Amino acid sequence: MMKKTVRGKKGIDITETEKKIKTAGWILVFSNLAAVLIGGKIKLFILTAIPLAAYAMYLSFYPYMYFDTISKKVQGLVFQLPFVGPGIALILCLSNLNVYECSFIVYTKIAIYITIVLVIPYFIKSSKIKTPQRPGRKISVVFAVFVLSFGITFPVNYLLTFAEPVHETITITDKEINTAGKTLDYYLYGNWKGEEERFSVSRSVYGRSSIGDIRKLCTKHSIFGLEYYTIHE
Repeated sequence: MMKKTVRGKKGIDITETEKKIKTAGWILVFSNLAAVLIGGKIKLFILTAIPLAAYAMYLSFYPYMYFDTISKKVQGLVFQLPFVGPGIALILCLSNLNVYECSFIVYTKIAIYITIVLVIPYFIKSSKIKTPQRPGRKISVVFAVFVLSFGITFPVNYLLTFAEPVHETITITDKEINTAGKTLDYYLYGNWKGEEERFSVSRSVYGRSSIGDIRKLCTKHSIFGLEYYTIHE
């Protein structure tokens, strides 16, 4: 079989490489299912690893790999980045915020720090490439890495929480179901730190809680300083 080559690459078999990338993409998709079935911290570890693996693949094939290959007018080698699996993983990562509450400002700051760490290998790789690179693409890569970082920030902090949780008791003062979005959001209200606060909870905790019930507020702190909390029985 004749091998097509691209400047800077020696003897790349395009067809075979595309097959391997597609196979890797399907592995990432089914890894989400495995993560959900396993559950616990292993689930969060796998969900964090999936988008990071896709990003590592992107760096490996940069600048010949794109999120969108159809609209790219690029001569030479163009590979499609597997995005379905990582996309599902990021959605599942963010779904944890339906159960845990935290400061959005602190969360975003940590996401920015993770972004800075993750873009360092990209800029190192980019600086070594002789192929012309448009500034717009570099900006889009940094933005994509920020989206990735924002998605994995909670599981990373959860996995790197080693301090013992602090438990406080609160009295449920009200209940609410938010039907404004595409999904139902469940909230319990209770007095905490002298003020009535709204807490996002799971459907099961909501269903088993009534006004006047005593519930435990579990607060945890990660090594990055993220304080997050949830209510349980």
